[in-house]
Amino acid sequence: MIALKKNLPSVAFNRQPAGVRTMMRIVNRIRNLATGSRIKLKTGSRVACCLSLIMGLTACVKIPKTIEFDDSLSYTEINGYKFHTQIVGDPDTPTVIVVHGGPGGDYGYLKSLAALSQDHRVIFYDQRGSGLSPRETKNKLTLEQNLADLHAIIQHFSAEQQVKLIGHSWGGMLVTGYLSAHPEKVSQAVIVEPGMLYPESAQAFVAKMKESQSISSLLALARYMLAYPLVSKNDGHEGFDYVLTKLYNRSTTDDPFQCAGESMPPNSFSRGGYAAFNNMLKPVMDDATTFSYDLTAGISQYNGDLLLISSECSQFGFAFQEKYHLPKLPRQTVHLKAENMGHYMLTLNPQWSLSNIGQFFGT
Repeated sequence: MIALKKNLPSVAFNRQPAGVRTMMRIVNRIRNLATGSRIKLKTGSRVACCLSLIMGLTACVKIPKTIEFDDSLSYTEINGYKFHTQIVGDPDTPTVIVVHGGPGGDYGYLKSLAALSQDHRVIFYDQRGSGLSPRETKNKLTLEQNLADLHAIIQHFSAEQQVKLIGHSWGGMLVTGYLSAHPEKVSQAVIVEPGMLYPESAQAFVAKMKESQSISSLLALARYMLAYPLVSKNDGHEGFDYVLTKLYNRSTTDDPFQCAGESMPPNSFSRGGYAAFNNMLKPVMDDATTFSYDLTAGISQYNGDLLLISSECSQFGFAFQEKYHLPKLPRQTVHLKAENMGHYMLTLNPQWSLSNIGQFFGT
């Protein structure tokens, strides 16, 4: 799960300070204007351009197109769905599948893991309804569907051989769930700072997320929402995807998931998938008791190697993982502490990450 202290409003409204409640009212008004039932915006992009001229902008706001609208993007079609993919390495070497964070993120921030292609075939994919993969209907944006997609991807690329998995944050949740459901398909797995694996850890996760929300993140949200009418449309999801992408890429040096002074590189994320975020994470943020999954149920049957990586600085780091997640993982799990690092150590500390993951994979 991509750690967001600036996620879209999900905290119980009546518990917020007056200033925050006022800002949330403003955001909701902007949102209602943007998505209101029958606002006569004719063709959205044409009116957006007119608005941009009024506001002194020179062009419409644009975000990357999904593979449906950009023929230059690579993809792999599986069971009738086209996943945006990137494949590097020799196909005759062991397969590594990288599972990105979110829900609603993309694999772009994990591209440093492509260096593993010296000894592996590395598969990156944008999850259903996320990144540059096509947008989907609500009933397809579920944790169950994401697990089914991961299985389908594994079957497509390595039906006869075991694979190696790397999952970051939300991706770590998916990898854990997959190991529980299909322990025989995986030889080695790396899970990096998963947010929640079962109901109790979900409640602890949500409590910490709510503690980290701030008026500055809501002000940023309001600013990004103002650009909603200016975003060029193709699939109709670009407006809120733009807002989520800006929030994902909003890097601050006081982030509770990072070390002091640490910040992500600009534009680390290509395009957020707001519908995926809204359908899978936001309900849990509103009410943690709605997370009823135990993604560790059955993981005791997994006999392969398992590496849990967590950071020193993140509020979901080493101490959180030791308390809530390590006790639920198999005995052979190795828990590695990323000292002086935060939640995005795979992006910000690639040399350390590649060295340790490569050593774990035996390369």
